[in-house]
Amino acid sequence: MTNAGHNSESRNDDAAPGVSRRNFVAAGATAATAAAVLAQSSSNAAAKKHPASRAFWPDGARLAITVSMVVETGADPAPTTKGPDGKTYPNLYAETAAEYATREAIPRMLDMFDRRRIKVTAMMCGQSCERFPALAKEVAQRGHECGAHGSSHSVQFQLSRDAERDFIKTAADQVEKVTGQRPVGYNCRAQLRSPNTLSLEQELGFIYHIDDISRDEPFVIPVNGKPFAVVPYTAHLNDIPFFNNHGVAASFAEDLKLEFDALYAEAEFKRRMMVVTLHDSVARANRVKVFDDFVGYAQRHSGVWFARADALARWALTSPDSIKETKAT
Repeated sequence: MTNAGHNSESRNDDAAPGVSRRNFVAAGATAATAAAVLAQSSSNAAAKKHPASRAFWPDGARLAITVSMVVETGADPAPTTKGPDGKTYPNLYAETAAEYATREAIPRMLDMFDRRRIKVTAMMCGQSCERFPALAKEVAQRGHECGAHGSSHSVQFQLSRDAERDFIKTAADQVEKVTGQRPVGYNCRAQLRSPNTLSLEQELGFIYHIDDISRDEPFVIPVNGKPFAVVPYTAHLNDIPFFNNHGVAASFAEDLKLEFDALYAEAEFKRRMMVVTLHDSVARANRVKVFDDFVGYAQRHSGVWFARADALARWALTSPDSIKETKAT
């Protein structure tokens, strides 16, 4: 039997050269080695394509979210309307919208921020602070940053250098006098600045501006030969375009979630920041609830940092890891 078995194996070897048990085992070992080498090569390629995940923000945070609450109420000219006779009359209905902002909308947002335990940056017109000082003081007392948004709610890019300097300085003085905070961040109306704006802001003691949409993270530019921070704005997550034409709150909710999910995924491999802008003039109950729900959704994810813009600016100015541009736009 032994011989028969041996002869049988030999016959098999003769019938199928190279597929003996010995050759099969050797071939299997070679294939396993090749597979391991291929797997290692694929792993190395993936590592080159996607660097190992790491913390890009202080304290191990994965994604920074900054919220800008824009306070403009009381800084616009009194609203008017044209009558059938062609004459101009006060628009008293529009006046009540401004009253809603201070009586309901801003307090509602402040309460929501407290409930969610987040701090935001309030970009405030100087005249808004002067007309509603108690509310402006409350913003500061609740721990929010008070930035400057012009003296009045007016564009400034058409002003002479001296006139624009006065406009910016007056805004900072007004905000500081009422809130006790000297603004370090600036926001132009409609993000429209002049070629002089950044230079003037730097000269007047500001350390950053937000009138830029070029990146999804803060960065540093040279202004007057010194480092100046940019904490980019958002146009697509600005609540006004959603709601000025009676937009649906659910659309804002969906866009907030989609943006968060996309940036949170990217944040595994690169520094990411999400920016949301909320205006006093549109903060109705359902709209604030949409943002409240979004904050809750974001907070259920690990490593989410709701940061004031001044904190992001100071990080950019002091961190060796922040992007340093060679020129300002």
